[in-house]
Amino acid sequence: MASDNKVNSKMELTTESVVMGPIVSPVDRIKLYSPNEWEEFIKEWAESLKSDYYHVERLGGAGDMGRDIVASTGDPATCCPWDNYQCKHYDHSLMPGDIWVELGKLCYYTFIKEFTLPRKYYFVAPQGIGTKLYDLLSKPIKIKKELISIWDKKCKDKIAAKNEIQLDGKFKEYVEDFDFSIVWYKKISEIIERHRKTNLHIARFGGGLPLRPAPESPPSSIQSKEVRYVRQLLDAYGDAANTQYSNPDELNCHKTYRSHFDRSRERFYCAESLRVFSNDTLPQGEFDKLQEEIYDGVVDIAESSHSNGYERVKATTNQATTININSHPLKSCLKNNDKSGICHQLANNNRLVWVPQNDKNK
Repeated sequence: MASDNKVNSKMELTTESVVMGPIVSPVDRIKLYSPNEWEEFIKEWAESLKSDYYHVERLGGAGDMGRDIVASTGDPATCCPWDNYQCKHYDHSLMPGDIWVELGKLCYYTFIKEFTLPRKYYFVAPQGIGTKLYDLLSKPIKIKKELISIWDKKCKDKIAAKNEIQLDGKFKEYVEDFDFSIVWYKKISEIIERHRKTNLHIARFGGGLPLRPAPESPPSSIQSKEVRYVRQLLDAYGDAANTQYSNPDELNCHKTYRSHFDRSRERFYCAESLRVFSNDTLPQGEFDKLQEEIYDGVVDIAESSHSNGYERVKATTNQATTININSHPLKSCLKNNDKSGICHQLANNNRLVWVPQNDKNK
């Protein structure tokens, strides 16, 4: 019994581990991918290297000629420099025997000008590369000698589906002159760490959202992105006071409207900061889904009868704070100010209107 207690004392239980099981690290999770999932993950990662690449395309499959992920520095139609990421999803670290056919394809298809020579040719594998392959890739001259020596055994009948590719004549001269220093590999740790900075990492690997930064405070002057919802607020105050307000400074003589206006701007900027946070940490479109949930929860209130536009905006934003967001990935960092601020975002896009046209015509 003492031994069992000792073992149990080392076990660390969390709510997540009880409900969902132990968290699987990205390094371990990618080892469970299918070859197709692995290629798609590498494409995601390459697309995040925006300072390096203009266009990324996944070609993996029959007829790819040894090009899985093609990452171009410019328009591919202009024969710009490009890098190739050759994806190998095996249950072991890559060994020299795993790469000969790929190097044979690289030589042959660039020789017959099916595609231009890549700037760099990287192998990417979830298990990394073994010592023997590392030593081989570190010696380009040795790659060339060994490729030539094993060509008939490893490459000749495995490059083109219906033809044997003989290593002779001009083609042999091409291989003998080939610069194999372009061939290297990418560390898995480097790939995962860069992918961690994308807005797809949490959706793919979980682990929870990072800490949300403090919301930006509204600048002293109205910005161009605020024009429509600000105009709607001024119309709402004017509707209640039976007057017209041309700019926010005119609210200074009415303390209640001024305070409400300042709070509304704070809430708008709070929601804007949440939008940025969502776009940085979650796939595109997730914030739009949150806006839709808020809209669905308030639109009936906004379209109901109210004595004036000011009462309509207050009732609508108050209703927003009562909405329970249970399933959205942002729920853990969502605040009431965000919910109210989303109403002003919707007003900014004319999806919510504080003084409907028929009310103006009364």
